[in-house]
Amino acid sequence: MTAAQPASSGQPADQPSQSASAGAGTSTGASASTSPSTAASPSTARSASAAALLAAACVAWSAIPLTAGRAGTAMLAAAIACAVLSAARLALGATPEEPVAFLNPAVRAGRSLADLARGLPWAEGMVVAVLVLEALHRSRPWHTGLLGAALLAYLFATHLAETRARPSVLRPQAPLIAAGLGLLALSVGAAMLPAGTGSTADLIAVLAALAAIVVGGLALPL
Repeated sequence: MTAAQPASSGQPADQPSQSASAGAGTSTGASASTSPSTAASPSTARSASAAALLAAACVAWSAIPLTAGRAGTAMLAAAIACAVLSAARLALGATPEEPVAFLNPAVRAGRSLADLARGLPWAEGMVVAVLVLEALHRSRPWHTGLLGAALLAYLFATHLAETRARPSVLRPQAPLIAAGLGLLALSVGAAMLPAGTGSTADLIAVLAALAAIVVGGLALPL
């Protein structure tokens, strides 16, 4: 009887240690499950880097040569500012969940500036400024066509970086993207034709109109 008592008393002593180790394992699993959602994935970092490089390329491509005087200089400054702030928005990521009331004034002011960078559509502003810069130059269809393709890639890269999504999510939109690029190529070809080409220009105009109808049909939700 006295020998059985230590054995029975030793069983409850083991149970708290087992429950503690189970609880530690549960907390470790919970922290491991939450860490991927808070940390940026490598694909998100690549998308943000690609967006920043494409923004710089689009601004430089639309500005060279800068021959529009003060208007061109002002639009170039606006495009550069929007490109830099768009890259900063991607680098800042989502708004932290820490309450602002418990922060010191300096950190609170920095948080307000960061929220301002997150809240405004800098990417769309850069696209508008770049298109205005391109419109200030003389007609150069192939140059404008390449700029349109680069701007499309920039918007896709920005979207992937903001949503932390993988490029595979764009696979269902591949027919629409291909149709849009085809329409862009037709537009560039029609603009490069000299005046008075007759039936050739009319044929390209008809093909461009048909392509626009196809793109519109693909864009409609089913």
